[in-house]
Amino acid sequence: MAKAIVQAVLAVMAFGIQLGGVQAADAPKSAETVKIGVGLPLTGPLAFLGNEYLKGAQVAVDRVNGSGGVLGGRKIELVVRDHKGVPAEGLAVAKRLVTEDQVAIFMVDLPSSVTIAAQVVSKGSKAVQLSALAYAPDVTDKGNPYHFRTCTRAEESARALGEYLASLPGNKTIAMVAPNDDYGRGDLGAMKAVFKKLGKPEVVYEDYYERNQTDFNTLLLKMKSLNPEGYYINVRWPASGIALQQMDDLSMLKGKQLSSSVNFFNRDLVKRAGSLMEGVVIGVTWAPMLMDVESQKFVTAYKAKYGDEPNDSASQGYTPVMVAAMAIDKAGTATDQEKIREAVKNLTWDSPQGKIKFNDQGDSGVPAHVLVFKNGQYQVVK
Repeated sequence: MAKAIVQAVLAVMAFGIQLGGVQAADAPKSAETVKIGVGLPLTGPLAFLGNEYLKGAQVAVDRVNGSGGVLGGRKIELVVRDHKGVPAEGLAVAKRLVTEDQVAIFMVDLPSSVTIAAQVVSKGSKAVQLSALAYAPDVTDKGNPYHFRTCTRAEESARALGEYLASLPGNKTIAMVAPNDDYGRGDLGAMKAVFKKLGKPEVVYEDYYERNQTDFNTLLLKMKSLNPEGYYINVRWPASGIALQQMDDLSMLKGKQLSSSVNFFNRDLVKRAGSLMEGVVIGVTWAPMLMDVESQKFVTAYKAKYGDEPNDSASQGYTPVMVAAMAIDKAGTATDQEKIREAVKNLTWDSPQGKIKFNDQGDSGVPAHVLVFKNGQYQVVK
């Protein structure tokens, strides 16, 4: 993946793209919109996450504009581009948002490899970049002062879920599976580190599935043969529904502790396989049943706009747009990137994800949560 990113950077340079202090021109009228750039996988295998993120972002736009906008009455406007989840595309989208669209702040998100690729633009142009669905440690460990992450880190999500699983009685051994990509390998790596530190459960099996895989029987049979007390199944929708059904067909669910990532926090999965999820423990960064003020404001606004309950991805799209709007307003400018960067750096806000207060690395410090699916619904346990 690192090689792909380097190749993408070289390709952009080969076409003569010059980065360095790009800023949008000051708006001549207070009525002119303030543009916020958004790059997401709106097509391809991660499109279901990207489109939920975008819906949450639009709720934030409605809230800001409905409250008077920014900078004395200017509305914010999202400039949205599709990068398909490909790092090279993400880099090109970031460049276009900054140089052509002249956005005040941009988010190029999902997965982490795309966010990392886009940092070539934020670091080179000194344009502020926010990310909200990039959990990998490398996202904020590269020393980019113009990048800020509004979600939690992978280690924090693993810690919250891992500690809860380790506390459960009779959960001494576990078999684990995740996607065969940077996200999946990072996820299992973080979980194993937590289990090792706590001394349990012992990981007796780990494996990875391909992104387009729909038959998990061979992998599941290997897991079953080891007879672990628990399973960690990090499988994305819609393959998650297939995996659960195949586990049930193989009589793997009865008497076992099933756990997963945010990929099992999915209303479509509940409709398809809800009865098979009874007792599953899930690590998430946000859930609509959190009762803090900002979470409930978001839930109410989302339901009013879309007629449905938001999911984790929608909340992640909402938060960075709110942060961007507050920072621009506090900075008093949509063009001075240094002032905007300082405003983001010094911002504090009780967001739906938790209290945001960025550290020197650009991490927000927000927590992770644990849910359990019980009696047909998700419940917060941590």
